[in-house]
Amino acid sequence: MEKIKISQDTVLAIMQGLMNYKDINYTLTDITAPEEWQGKNIQDILNVHYYTFKHRPMNTEDLVRDLLKEEPTNSLYSLTRAFCILSLSSSERVWSKNVDVVTISVNLEYWIQTEKVKLLEDMFEDLSIATNGIRIPVQIGSEDRQAVIVIGELEVDDIEEITEFGEMSVCAVSVDMVFYPNAVSISDYVVEMLVPQSIYGDEEEWIAIPISNISLSSNMTQKSLPIINTPNEVGNINLSRVKTIVLTFDGYKNRAIDYVTNLALASGQNDNNELLQLRLTRNENEYTYDCIIKDHSIMIQEGAENEIHSLTLDIRGIS
Repeated sequence: MEKIKISQDTVLAIMQGLMNYKDINYTLTDITAPEEWQGKNIQDILNVHYYTFKHRPMNTEDLVRDLLKEEPTNSLYSLTRAFCILSLSSSERVWSKNVDVVTISVNLEYWIQTEKVKLLEDMFEDLSIATNGIRIPVQIGSEDRQAVIVIGELEVDDIEEITEFGEMSVCAVSVDMVFYPNAVSISDYVVEMLVPQSIYGDEEEWIAIPISNISLSSNMTQKSLPIINTPNEVGNINLSRVKTIVLTFDGYKNRAIDYVTNLALASGQNDNNELLQLRLTRNENEYTYDCIIKDHSIMIQEGAENEIHSLTLDIRGIS
């Protein structure tokens, strides 16, 4: 595995790619926003010029000159221009010959019109939600990596009342990134259960289970047989296979979790071989299993902790 080289420009390209993602860079529909913002996407409204220490922001004279060459002409567009400088504050690489894991801290300093600060804050909150708990695939040079991104809170450090671009707020936000090798993680798994129609009129549907842990095992039953032409030694053959799936999850208000919990807690004559259909998605591959419950333990603790479920499922045999 080649070691990746992290630079300010590389990180800036990743951040701008996230900011231009369709769920972040949406078209503004807030009727209370200024008229000149209506029908524009977030990045066009913010109008930020991003740069690193190797570059300087364009001065007003050059900016207006370039804008006068554009059609339609709009020299006042320069008054909405904002700026952001990105810098790396720290970088740490895991000491390993084969494994390449890099942790970096990034500072973004904005000079932006004060009336846009709330919009900028909303954008970073949307970024935080979109990146929370997942590994994002990125390419650095010729190497594929996955990045975990943690975005801090936007802080207003100062307000400059008189500048060439109007009243500007100086804002700062910190971003931490961890670059991992391109490997499969829990964010690549989706586990769903087919929940039957309820007495409340809810239709039969696949419901995702928010798992915190999943364990999959295939156990073979073997038999020893003599090796052909060498009867003094034996080899093994597989006669059958048992698949076991163990899920760990919190007791959220969820139709699938409520369904299996009711099977565990309800008194009376329950069908111990009741069919549970499970659908597991790993990356783009989808697998469906007909299961029965082997074990279901529920732990409830004193305090503010959630109830914790451990559900063991085996593949169902002949009815």
